[in-house]
Amino acid sequence: DMLGRVLEVVGKKPLGVMLEERLIKPLGMKDTSFVVPANKVHRIAEPLNIDPLTQKPFPPMLDLTQAQGNESGGAGLATTADDYVRFCQMLLNGGTLDGKRYLSRTTVALMTSDHLGPKVATPLQPGELLMGVQGYTFGLGFMVRQGQGMASVPGSEGDYAWAGAGGTFFWIDPKEQLIGLLMAQTPGPQRQYYRRMVKQLVYQALE
Repeated sequence: DMLGRVLEVVGKKPLGVMLEERLIKPLGMKDTSFVVPANKVHRIAEPLNIDPLTQKPFPPMLDLTQAQGNESGGAGLATTADDYVRFCQMLLNGGTLDGKRYLSRTTVALMTSDHLGPKVATPLQPGELLMGVQGYTFGLGFMVRQGQGMASVPGSEGDYAWAGAGGTFFWIDPKEQLIGLLMAQTPGPQRQYYRRMVKQLVYQALE
């Protein structure tokens, strides 16, 4: 959220306009926006209303058909798997896609580095927040794996990730040249279960 606001102040434009002009449209992400247009509403993945494990109602999700009052850097974009993979591939490539550069190689390296350091204490690590695991620190917009044996899920030192408010989760492993993407509308604690499970299954399948 803070990084999104910084972009608005520096660029002197709303975040949605900045993203559309500088990232979404140039990358060819045709189905990514803060508000899903009426002709695409039927494509929104609808979550279950009741948690099958607890039989309790799920918390309400964001209404993607309406503007949310502010365009948040931390949540609110709707997208598709195709668009999301293009974004991830650009990052894995060090800022380029289809022969065009969108971010400098050094910018991607800066974003995916540890910006806390060992002396900064946080009540909740990003890995605990998103997957219920430790061993991750904060970069600029990503959680970044600190070491090979410091987390209870598979991965490589330096892999980085983030998640969507509804359950979507992606990670990028530069050492394995790997992109993982889970598209989901799964509110509540089930999100962490599926994120861990998918990552474990992917790494178990590697030769």
